[in-house]
Formats: sequence, structure tokens, C-alpha cells
Amino acid sequence: METKKEQSFGVIPVFKENNNFLFCLIHEAEGHWGFPKGHQDAGESEEETAKRELQEETGINNVILDKKSFIEKYSFERASIQYNKSAKYFIGFVSSITATTPENFKKEILELRWVNYNEAKQLLTFPEAREVLNQAFEYLKTEFS
Repeated sequence: METKKEQSFGVIPVFKENNNFLFCLIHEAEGHWGFPKGHQDAGESEEETAKRELQEETGINNVILDKKSFIEKYSFERASIQYNKSAKYFIGFVSSITATTPENFKKEILELRWVNYNEAKQLLTFPEAREVLNQAFEYLKTEFS
């Protein structure tokens, strides 16, 4: 079986209100809930890719990326090809939770939702994404509470 490696970059969007953190999750057309992410374009830095994907999928264009990042690794098979994928996520602080998926991405992203940590754990489809959420939440509690 052929094996391919893929890497993507994304943002864990965070809105801090008092001492509570809200996370933005996206509902992809394939049915999965996760964080905004995507592939790097030629000449883009990891951070530029993460910000562009965030804007494309959520409409959020005002974000402050934190220095801390988290890695999600997973594998899947499609059409007799084994994909080994990694996604690097940056914490991204936003000042508003009024964002909506832009019209031209509504076929790819069905909806987005701002949720607290416990709701996010329930919504996220894959255990690898839940582990990234756990790591990010522990970091946020330690550094920003």
C-alpha cells in the first residue's frame, strides 16, 4: 500500500471572558468536528497558513497567535493509500465571537460553534483532537487564568 505524509497548520481559536475560555470548533462537510486548519501554500510561514485557514473557514481575521503550539497526529486510509497526517495548531486569541463561515466556504464548513471546554470535548470527533484540546486547556489555565 502506498503511504503519503501530509502536514497542515491551524488555529485553536480562544475567546477569554473573565476566567472562562471559549473555543471555536468547525463542523466539516464530512461530518467531523475539529479546529480550523489546512495546507500550506508556497511561500507561506506556518503562522501565515494558520491565519489564512482560520479566516477562510471562520471569517476571523483579527487573531493574536500565541507562541505555544500543539501537534495532532493521525492516520487514515483512502483509495488504498495510507495517509499519515500531522496538524500543528497555534493558540489564537480573538476579541469577538461574532464570526461566521464565509459564504464561499459553506460547502466545506457547515457551521462553527463557540463552546466551553466541556462542550468542546463532547463535540470533537477524534480522540487526537480531544488530546490537543486537553493540552491547550491546561496551558491556558496555567498561563492565562
